[in-house]
Parts: sequence; C-alpha cells; structure tokens
Amino acid sequence: MFGNVKVNYNPCKSKVAVERTAHYILGKLPQQIKDGVIKTAPNLYWGINCDRDNFPRDVMMTRKLFGKRNSGNANLSYQISISFSPEDRDKLTNEEVFRIAKDFAEKFFQGYEVLFAVHIDKPHPHAHFLVGNCHTVTGKAFRRNERDLYNMCEYLGEQCQKRGLVHSMREEYFNHDLDDSPDKETFAEKQMKAKGKETFKDELREVIRIECADPNNKTLEDVVNALMKHYHVECRVKGNTISYRHPNYTNKNGKLVSVSDSKLGDKYTVKGINYELGKNQRGREADRAEAFTAANTRTADRTQTANGVLHTGTDDKRSGAYPQGVRTLTQSTETGDSSNGISETAQAGNTASGTGRNRNESSGNGGGDRSIIGGRTEGREGSPSGNGNAKNVPTFEELFDCYKRRNTKVSRTSDAEPEPARAVRKKRQDRGR
Repeated sequence: MFGNVKVNYNPCKSKVAVERTAHYILGKLPQQIKDGVIKTAPNLYWGINCDRDNFPRDVMMTRKLFGKRNSGNANLSYQISISFSPEDRDKLTNEEVFRIAKDFAEKFFQGYEVLFAVHIDKPHPHAHFLVGNCHTVTGKAFRRNERDLYNMCEYLGEQCQKRGLVHSMREEYFNHDLDDSPDKETFAEKQMKAKGKETFKDELREVIRIECADPNNKTLEDVVNALMKHYHVECRVKGNTISYRHPNYTNKNGKLVSVSDSKLGDKYTVKGINYELGKNQRGREADRAEAFTAANTRTADRTQTANGVLHTGTDDKRSGAYPQGVRTLTQSTETGDSSNGISETAQAGNTASGTGRNRNESSGNGGGDRSIIGGRTEGREGSPSGNGNAKNVPTFEELFDCYKRRNTKVSRTSDAEPEPARAVRKKRQDRGR
C-alpha cells in the first residue's frame, strides 16, 4: 500500500523564491493576511536543523559556509507535500498529521534544513515541506531518485494502514491524479496560440486523446498502432518513455522531427496513457454495470406490475390470491347495503314491475345478477351443511327467473318521452354508480 506524496519539480532558484514559498507555507504572504486566510497554527509548523521562522536566512547562511553559489541556476530548496483523503478526516486530527509529518521529515531529510507545516484551510489534511539543498554537515546537495520517492510513498502508506486511513491509501505506486495535469507549453507555443495558430504539438495531443478514448484501444500497443494506422504518427517506445514523430513537421533541413512525451505533458507519457486507458475501461465497465442494474430493475418492475394485475393479495373476508377479475366480481357483493350479496339494483329489479323494471334490466343490470351468483356461492361456503341460509341463498326459481330476464328480449310498447341531454346524462351517471 502507498500514500500520497507529491513532489514539486520546480525548485526555488533565488532567495526571493525561497522567502515567498516559506511565507506561503506559513500563511504570511501579504495577500493571505489581507484575505484573512489561516493556513496553519503555531503548534502545527516546525523547523528541523533551522529556525522555523527564519528558514530562508538559515538556508542562505549554510550555503555560504560551504561556498555554494547562489546564482540563478542553483537549486536552493525543494517542495514536497503529503496529503490524506477528506473521507479520513474524522480519524485524523491536525496534531496527528503533525506527528506523521515530523516523523516523515526526520526519516527522509536527515541532515538538511526543513520547514514543514500542517495546513488547515482545506477539507483534506495535508502538510508541506520546504527542504534546503545543502547538507548541514557535508554540504552535499539533496538528491532524490525514483527509488527514494517510492520509499516515501510506501512509508506513508504504512502509516496510513496503522491508523486505519483506508481512503488515503492506494494499491499502486504511480499517482493517478492526472486529470488536472496541464499540457506543457513552451513560450513559443503560447505566442503562436495568442496569434490563433495551432502548433504541431497540439495536433499530436489531439490525436493521442482521440485514440486513448477509442474503446477498441485497450493497451499502449493498441494506441501506438492506431496512431500509425489512422494518422501516420510514428511512435517509438523505449522503456518508460515514448516519442512521437509528426508526419508533416520537419526541421530546417527537411527531416521529420520527433518530440518526447515529457514535452507534451504528463497525460501523453507511457504512465499517462496507461492511466487514461484504465480510467476509460473502468468508466465503460461502470456504465455497463449501471445499465445492467437498470435493466434488471425495469424487468422486476414489469414482473411486479404483472403480478399486481393478476394477484391483488388478501382482504378481511378472504384469504389467498385471486385474479383481479374474480376479485371484482366478488367485491360487487360487498358494495351494497344488503349483507346477502344482492345489490340494491338487483333487489329493485326483483320487486319492480312494468316498463320501469324492464327498462332497468335492459340498461345493463347484469351486474346485479352477477352479485346474486356471488352471494349464493359465498352463502354456500359459509353454511356447514352446504346449503347456506335460506335468507342469503336465492332459490332455483329466482335463479331461473334471473336467467330468463337476462336472455329474453324486452320489447317496448311506447317510446319514452324525450328528455334534455343534460338530464339524460345525469341519470345515466346515477345508474352507473
């Protein structure tokens, strides 16, 4: 497991730059004071082998003692920082970050002048280090290589693992924080862009981004082959470096010019391309997983809806699952005021006589007859003898009479008197209730 260690590869090359960087770390820049920005606290910054409030002075004095030049090309100090995830904020206090930073500085910057401070102005806990480039005993310059940075990340990962800071660790040594990495542009490129011209490096960056985003390219080799096939950009990979040759850009002698990956930006290096390919692959997998989950959810909803149409559960009087049509016919026995399952319309049909009764029967009173059937069935089930109560169960004569009325065509002797349309509509609505 590895922690997040960031190195600023732009060292301080003048005393003014050292002073400005030290003041920034301590929150003493005029603009910071004016804006009321509080970067750190008196108990959260410290100096090793130097005065914590006079780091620039001590660095320049040590260099003078060893006869070091302070010209514009000399590296006076370096900047390094360590950071932790905001999600581990509740497990990590500022004092704990200070102890981790102090142990980190004593382990990797022995003999050098170091100023470090824990910043408290951001959601993620982090600490900045400013390391002098002259050993206080030997006068040697501060050297760090890839192995040293690897050891720093590994050590910080161990510290995070001991404290349970699971969100501040990563499984790979390479820092994948390349999304906000800017393109490296020379002063000449910026001038050409200001004039509205596009450089050949911009063209290379564009085609590299296109091929990295292509779902058919899954490895660095796929990207290299695609660049040659689609854009005739020749790539040469050697170890962890890659160079690109634009097919139309030549020097003064007419020879094609190659440009290294580092001159285009971190996103166009071997590590950067592998990172983009991995990120795109993870994004496509996440999209597929989301689409699969959404499809399963829609299928489950459709299945549940279909089951809801066919099975509506139980009620107070019945148990078990019934088809909706059966429930509708059975529930019609419960809507009337009569407890025997016969609706008021059916009762009126059985007691009324003359044209009014015939008109009521011919205008869709079949629901009342079905209610009678439902009431008879329910009454039979409720009787221990199977015949039910005489008051609740209709006789066979009543059943045949209902059957005869339903299947007999009724002829009207005279037409009804015309009524206004609104009144007729109202009566129809009353009959449908």
